[in-house]
Amino acid sequence: MSRKKGLFALLVLLLSFTTVLAACGGKNNDAGGKSGEGSAAPSASGKATESSVAAAEQKPVLKALRNYMQVDYNSYPVNQYIEEKTGYKVQNDMLPQEKPSDKLNLIMASGTDYDFIDALNTQDFFNFAKNGALTDLTPLIEQYGPNIKQMLSPESLAGATVDGKIYGIPTLNVSYVRDGLLIRTDWLEKVGKSMPTTLDEFVDVLKAFKEQDPGGNGKNNIPLTIDSIGLVDNIMGAFGIYGQWNELDGKPVNVSNHPALKDYAAFMRSLYEQGLLDKEFATNKSATSAEKFTSGRAGVMWTRWSSIPGYDEAIKKNVPDAAYQFIPPMKGPDGQSGFTLFGGFNKITFVPKSAKHPEDVVKLVNAMLDPETFKGVFVGEEGVTYTIENGNYMPIEPAFFDQRGSANNFVIGMDESNFVTYWQARLQKSKAMFDNFQIVNNIPKEQIHQDVLAFAPYLPKYSANVAKLESAVNDYLIKMIVDGVSDDSIASLQKAWKGAGGEEVAQEVSAWYASK
Repeated sequence: MSRKKGLFALLVLLLSFTTVLAACGGKNNDAGGKSGEGSAAPSASGKATESSVAAAEQKPVLKALRNYMQVDYNSYPVNQYIEEKTGYKVQNDMLPQEKPSDKLNLIMASGTDYDFIDALNTQDFFNFAKNGALTDLTPLIEQYGPNIKQMLSPESLAGATVDGKIYGIPTLNVSYVRDGLLIRTDWLEKVGKSMPTTLDEFVDVLKAFKEQDPGGNGKNNIPLTIDSIGLVDNIMGAFGIYGQWNELDGKPVNVSNHPALKDYAAFMRSLYEQGLLDKEFATNKSATSAEKFTSGRAGVMWTRWSSIPGYDEAIKKNVPDAAYQFIPPMKGPDGQSGFTLFGGFNKITFVPKSAKHPEDVVKLVNAMLDPETFKGVFVGEEGVTYTIENGNYMPIEPAFFDQRGSANNFVIGMDESNFVTYWQARLQKSKAMFDNFQIVNNIPKEQIHQDVLAFAPYLPKYSANVAKLESAVNDYLIKMIVDGVSDDSIASLQKAWKGAGGEEVAQEVSAWYASK
């Protein structure tokens, strides 16, 4: 080493040593006892905040592709909260509202630099995993994901596992009864009828709605309106049918082969023949049937409780004195009744194989699943966005809905022990929605029936054929309701179902169910 180089190295060493001493002694160098200018300023609580610790680390900006929502992800308060608590800045893009799966498949096929992507259609996720397009998160979760393993149940993680490898972080749906029949209770009073508790009483009410003109529409009254659907919850429950798959004698049976399907179809056909079911139901869009109900022409409408806020605003504008509620479970000929309980996953978040920062994605999710951080993401801060009354989380308006109304779009995974309690604060946005959610969900447990495939793992044949199978059942049921029900028409439905791959799917579902 030359002398010049040696002197230079010594000078660098001395400067470094001096800097270290200054940093260590900074607090006490001031004679007046003040903190040194070079020391970290304490937070209001007298200690460094989580965000200041996180900010000290060199963390990459993560690029995310999210599902559509009406507000901008990047400017929404939850995005800033996540950055503050985890130290990770997330730059969000959105899939389109229409045909998001088509766009997602194009993005994945062309290669992507997204660090993580939310798959609303879980079958898209499974297809990507099977095609080798995703990062195996199993070792990363083992190393960097203690909160992930603690907060998510083994059953949930199994739902995002393909061939023994975890390829995504599943976000649970709240399990709830989703659908029902809204009835105009003021119409009930006008025709002198009580809330129907059986199918016979339901028919009697519909006849009164048709004949006594409680809506003041003359012959234009519509007793019952529905979308272009064949299976109507509450009515099908009265025949012991709950969704597309039912457990009968310990085995999963598709609705196409349900022994009560013909009786159900015949009942719906009788409503249609008597003019009690909307003559246009086969071509109705959801907006069409909603307009018939909110304009005051229809007495009963099939719908989901989540759509009620929009209906409530419209019907109050058109018919200020209108009153309505969901019909509780009605009993059928054999005394059966109940609703279908929907559950499973809201989405599965995955890391493409081309992602640059898979470790950091797992670290981000793990930090978000810290119990207090998750609570802050989901409902905000007590006294600012919510209060707690009798154990219930109540929103402070408008702060809650401005700052946390769309928080569910940001979560990745769930604090599965507590999220339902937090989630119910969202229902308080509309009293009509909250009250009707309670009607169809606070019923005896024996009247709520879980969707058989709610938590099924990847089933290749089912994944490939489910849309065709459900469409076949729906189309043939509508045809029977309009044209007539017979053994031949049931046989035609079953033939169409088999032609869409039904037998292979049934074998696959049965094998999985037997192995549970």
